[in-house]
Amino acid sequence: MGDDERAESTAESGSAAAEAAVEAAETSASPTGAPEDDLSQKTDTKATKAKEPKPPRDLRDLLLRTAAALACATCMVLGSPDASLWWLGLFGWLPWLWLIDGRSPRSAFWFGWLAGTVTVFWGFIWISELLTRFAGFDALPTLGLHLLFSAFQGLQWAIPAAVLAAIQRRTGRELLFIAPLAWCVGEALLPHVFPSYLALMWCWQPLWLQTAELGGVCTVGLVMLSINSGLYCALKAWIRERRVDRRALALFLGVLIGAPTYGAIRMAQIDALAEASPKVKVGVVQGNFGITQWSHPRYKGEILRRLQRESARLESQGAELILWGETAYPYSRAIPRQNARDLPEKHPRRVRQGFSAPLIFGLVTDDRTTSRFPWNTAMVLNADGSVGDIYDKNYPLAFGEYIPLVDPEWYLEMVPAASYINPGNEPKALGVGDYRFGPLICYEDILPRFARDIANQRISAFVNLTNDSWFGKTKEQYQHLGLAVLRTIENRRPLLRAVNAGVSAYVDPNGRMILETEVTDPDVDGLQDPVGFVAEVPMIDPEYRTPYSYFGEGLNTLALIGLVILGLRPPRRREQAR
Repeated sequence: MGDDERAESTAESGSAAAEAAVEAAETSASPTGAPEDDLSQKTDTKATKAKEPKPPRDLRDLLLRTAAALACATCMVLGSPDASLWWLGLFGWLPWLWLIDGRSPRSAFWFGWLAGTVTVFWGFIWISELLTRFAGFDALPTLGLHLLFSAFQGLQWAIPAAVLAAIQRRTGRELLFIAPLAWCVGEALLPHVFPSYLALMWCWQPLWLQTAELGGVCTVGLVMLSINSGLYCALKAWIRERRVDRRALALFLGVLIGAPTYGAIRMAQIDALAEASPKVKVGVVQGNFGITQWSHPRYKGEILRRLQRESARLESQGAELILWGETAYPYSRAIPRQNARDLPEKHPRRVRQGFSAPLIFGLVTDDRTTSRFPWNTAMVLNADGSVGDIYDKNYPLAFGEYIPLVDPEWYLEMVPAASYINPGNEPKALGVGDYRFGPLICYEDILPRFARDIANQRISAFVNLTNDSWFGKTKEQYQHLGLAVLRTIENRRPLLRAVNAGVSAYVDPNGRMILETEVTDPDVDGLQDPVGFVAEVPMIDPEYRTPYSYFGEGLNTLALIGLVILGLRPPRRREQAR
């Protein structure tokens, strides 16, 4: 290579080195050593990702949370009256709390809805029996209606879960107090077709139910979720941080010990009140006939004679008042609604034969001058044969005795097995001798607000007239009875239930099951002999009232206010640090 070529090559090398040095200097000006444009893009991408909600982590997370939803459903169903594993209520809500803790409101809603829908579908499986057996539906429509009902009622789990998650996301709070309040408010405000209160898990454990007198059935749900929420937060703090969460432990232990302690004290006080009250011996008759027999003219006379014979037997055992079930008197429209007396002595449809005690009984009545549709009525037949007070069922059973927002004529044409009745227009008491009884027909005994209105009619005891034969021999009878138990504690009135095919029962003012009968299924097994019992019932002072009797849903209102405050007010720094 010549001198000129070497000089040119050296110059080109120097120029390239200079360009490389400049590029290196520009590159080193960025702190990461990357080009500024690339760094800017990466920074923007990170900022965008930070603003985006985190997607579900992976399939494993989805499966775990689905399993948690199913575990929660299993705990509630197994805790219900037929299985009666009541102790599951002390920790069975941990899976529900875990599957929504820290999730987005949307995710919490869907997982909560899954838990609720499965719970209702499984726990209310008897709805399929009702639809296929008496409404005449095929399997596919039955399944569809059952799923629709379950999905609707499952919102009771979904909406509180979403509210809880939304408050957590907005404020950064732990769910310790949010969860019990959200559930209590949801239970109180969300509509029910058939109520599915948490208190049903403890219906045979009166020691744990006594707080119902403070604010009603939803108060028991508040107690249960408080125990579970305290336990969950205490376990979470220990497992994740090896830290003792004193607030969570205080809530858990305080409610776990405090609720049954309160129950023991109040039960002793109410026992003393009942002991000091005058007593009436009431004979409860269970006719043990089904829908098929009641509807067939061939059986009506036999049903009436059997009711009369059992009533006479109970009167011979000291019964001073007799109680029959809902529409137990089989001859519809036979007794007038006004200025009426029992039929003549030799009349085959006469109500009282062979006994003389006053009678409260259920029947179908009508008044063609005011309506072509009948009433489902509870009537008093006095000892002298005159008809006393009457009460008409205020809340007909949806889809069985009426259908909302639909012309009844069209409905009866489409579902011939159904019926339509006029609703009563007010709560009333039935006077028998010196005492007043509060009538609740069929599922009115699971409606706490209406039962409170009845209790405030200055009654001494509830009487419930029910026909649960529509549901066969299923879970329904014990779920119905389990929910009815709460009315005795809320209002401190004993409850007498006459149910045409069971379960008939006497429940004392503390919610204890004193007497009960077996469930029968006459529509499958045929007409059976009636059964009954005589209960010595305390006539509670009609002026005696509980906090729930006075203030009704006041505690639920306070829970709603507390939930709003927690949702609007950010936590203090010390709570946030936790």
